[in-house]
Amino acid sequence: MTGVRRSRRTIAKLGIGGVIGACLVATLGAPAFAAAGGTTTFSVRPANPDPNDPLTRAYFRPVLTPGATGDEAVTVDNTGAQPVELYVYPVDGLTGATSGTVYGNRTDPLIRAGVWLTAGTKSVTIGAHQEQVVPFRITVPANASPGDHVAGIAFEDAHPTRSPGFSVTEVIREVVGVQIRVPGPGQFHLHIGGVSLAGPPAVPAESVVIQLGDDGDRLGQPLLVIKLSGPGGYSHKIDRQLDTLLPGDTIAYPVPWPEALAAGTYTVSIIGSGAQPVSYTGTVQLTTASRASVPATTPQSGSPPATAPAGGATARGHHAHHVALEGYMKGNVFHVISVRTL
Repeated sequence: MTGVRRSRRTIAKLGIGGVIGACLVATLGAPAFAAAGGTTTFSVRPANPDPNDPLTRAYFRPVLTPGATGDEAVTVDNTGAQPVELYVYPVDGLTGATSGTVYGNRTDPLIRAGVWLTAGTKSVTIGAHQEQVVPFRITVPANASPGDHVAGIAFEDAHPTRSPGFSVTEVIREVVGVQIRVPGPGQFHLHIGGVSLAGPPAVPAESVVIQLGDDGDRLGQPLLVIKLSGPGGYSHKIDRQLDTLLPGDTIAYPVPWPEALAAGTYTVSIIGSGAQPVSYTGTVQLTTASRASVPATTPQSGSPPATAPAGGATARGHHAHHVALEGYMKGNVFHVISVRTL
């Protein structure tokens, strides 16, 4: 589980009628976001962190029993020279396509722990160089199951920046994570359901794609050790440290393979960490020799990837196609994780 999610979403209308959206995500330590022209700059943080728990400076970690309520608050700081109006709303926590916590959009219906949160206001206006405390309440259902339940409180610029000419709209949003622990027995439990080999355009690079998830009731960050054995005595092993998997979620996790592979049948052996180590062995068939791929950079904590599978979209004629490219920033490079049709 990580803290504040800061995202800048850009929607550009193309001359042929296509619309491409990109969500650029910064890490927790990054500066507050400013829209083009410097008109919107704000940051958010828990208002009353626990001095005995440094993690609560980044996100909320309440422990609440079924039927209980808890009151929390977020400090919103406008460091810009102009007032800023922000939408305030709860969102569900989700597991991203390559692990890590991501959050639903403002228009997404709440079906998970986001239902438990009620913001003290639907919008807030903060003066230039001012800060304001925004309260919210957590109401745990009486039938809530023990374990970790993740949601977030989002703050979104109510007046997106629109530039002339190219018609670019930029929407800035920050989300403070809320990890609610309902007491009771439980553990993180990794589940591996199957493997396949895939390459572009399904995934960015030649990869072993692992169907995995958390069928326990607490979140976790497992380590995977993957071994591929195949034609001509081929054998190679790599490991991958995953970011957060949320309870109940399953993802198709792509592991870019660093070496070229000959056509043939391969045995895939996987060992995953958790409260109880998990092992998996299966076979996959590669019908066409692959190229060597560059290992993907593991997303840093606070850099949520997309929730949709990789893919693509095109615009033909004058029909508008809405696509969101999502990924994370490392240095000056935006790493695309997936493409989602809106």
